[in-house]
Amino acid sequence: MSVLLGVIVVREVGSYRQSGETVDAVSLALAVQDLVQEVQRERGLSNGLLGGDSRLERSVADQRINTDRALNALEGAMGNTPGAAQLRSALDRFVALAATRVQIDSRQTSRQTAFQFYTDGISALNRLTLGLDSARDAQVRHGLRALYALGDTKEQTAKERGFLNGVFAADEFRPDEYGQFQEIRAAKTAGLAAFARDATGRQQRLVDAALRSENATKAAESEQIAIASYAGPLMRSVDPVTWWAQMTAVIDEQRRVQQVIGDDVRQRSLVLRKHAALILGGVLLVALIAVIAEVTMVFVSIRAIVRPLAKLAADADDVADRRLPGIIAAWHASDQSQPPPPEPVYAAPGASTEINALAAALDGVQSTAFALASEQATVRRNTVESLANLARRNQNLVRRQLGLISEFERAELDPKGLSNLFELDHLATRMRRNAENLLVLVGEASPRRWAEPIALTDVIRAGLSEVDDYHPVVVHRVDEVAIVGGVVTALAHMLAELIENGLAYSPPDLEVEIYGRMLPTGYLLAVVDHGIGMPSDKLAEANARLRGERDFVVAPSRYLGHYVVGRLARRLGIEVELNASPVSGIVARLHLPAEIIAAERDPLAHVVDEQPVAALPAVSGGSADGRVPGGLSLRR
Repeated sequence: MSVLLGVIVVREVGSYRQSGETVDAVSLALAVQDLVQEVQRERGLSNGLLGGDSRLERSVADQRINTDRALNALEGAMGNTPGAAQLRSALDRFVALAATRVQIDSRQTSRQTAFQFYTDGISALNRLTLGLDSARDAQVRHGLRALYALGDTKEQTAKERGFLNGVFAADEFRPDEYGQFQEIRAAKTAGLAAFARDATGRQQRLVDAALRSENATKAAESEQIAIASYAGPLMRSVDPVTWWAQMTAVIDEQRRVQQVIGDDVRQRSLVLRKHAALILGGVLLVALIAVIAEVTMVFVSIRAIVRPLAKLAADADDVADRRLPGIIAAWHASDQSQPPPPEPVYAAPGASTEINALAAALDGVQSTAFALASEQATVRRNTVESLANLARRNQNLVRRQLGLISEFERAELDPKGLSNLFELDHLATRMRRNAENLLVLVGEASPRRWAEPIALTDVIRAGLSEVDDYHPVVVHRVDEVAIVGGVVTALAHMLAELIENGLAYSPPDLEVEIYGRMLPTGYLLAVVDHGIGMPSDKLAEANARLRGERDFVVAPSRYLGHYVVGRLARRLGIEVELNASPVSGIVARLHLPAEIIAAERDPLAHVVDEQPVAALPAVSGGSADGRVPGGLSLRR
């Protein structure tokens, strides 16, 4: 309904606008004919002046003023009316009007050249069919055709007036002028025939009366003299002034008929415009009523449908944003108890059957999601418990294995055999770290604890003891501090993961470096490798894992070390971040808080210079009897 009314409104608006454009086009066409009338007079007088009749000089000067006045009036009436662009193009023909007048006054142009200049301009104006292309009404269309046909007839009559005015002033036809005269008469006859096809009976009678007037009859007698003078000299002299006056009266009568036709077309266009305005007003009134009805229906729909739907949408958002996330959080927070189910989803009171069915479907979705979340949480909890149990079993087995290896080391006297036992000891230590990784990921604490503060260099050595190939690792200047015993194992574990990561992505001939510096807010520890580095997007993802913003359950296994470091860092309050090295590789920075640095340091605490590891205090985390791998060098 709205679309149909819109189409009707657009159509009626177009009809109203078209009728107004027709009125404007008719007014502009009449203004064009006013200019044509004046240019025709100036052409005839100028032709007589060039023919030798000097008595026309004053009349030519006065007529030029009238022509300029009509030209200015037409330019002012154009504005932005339809056809204005075509009219401006036609008026370009008169750009040389002033220069042509000067040539006429100085007798520097021929009669035929001046006549052709004016004729070209008039023809350009008469070729304009303003309003005819957009006229839809038959009466308006026929009226415009009659108007333009009469304009062509009047132009040929004016051409004949001006042409013979020069002939009569010269008292002869010059070469080729007689043929041109016959062409003008034939065009005038064709114009009258075209006018008769579209003119009304009243309009035709007005034209016939103008052609049978006294002046038209006398002018026809003079015309017969010209027709009979085909040899060149006139059969009898004709007074140019009398001829001019007689033909001017005939042309003025034709002009008055043109104005009558223009008034008829304008009145018809005004009637059509009024009719279109009435129809448009009625259509707009109907459209307004339809809009009011639609608004009322929309309002009723809002009350009956939209409001209950809005409530259901709000409930759906609440389910997605609060209820289900709350259930999942409750599952994670609780130990064994099951969280209560979410509150059911109800439709608004008085809702339709469809709305109630939609509410029941949404409630079913919520119940299914709760059941799935509960099932997943149960599976996750059981998985975590199984992993923790498995990790503790592996840890116990590895601890017993390390104990046996220590006994074998104490009993072994062969250097080669002892070296092999040390390698086996180192491998078992790495196995113990893998078991502890599971404990860290499932949120369990390691059973290995230190009661007393331990020097940071010993913590570093303890971390190195759990790395596969620690030989490329170089410890540079490290400000010696003591670490609180309760965090020693976790810090050594973090260092082991970061060092092993650096070794894995570095060429075997390049070193992995460790730096340590005391800060006012804690301690900065850096592990620097010189490997291939990481793209910026991969580096951002790695830091997100270290900050605990990703879940290890859905992560690739090669990233488990990041999750272990992130879990331990959050537990100890340590800030860990990976950055691109200025040269190549990655820098892992650990900012240790002041809380994990022992208040009382070892009395031997100092900045460690380069020396064999065997000369430093040993830490009992490397093996069962406290030995750590040898060959590690510490540099300033």
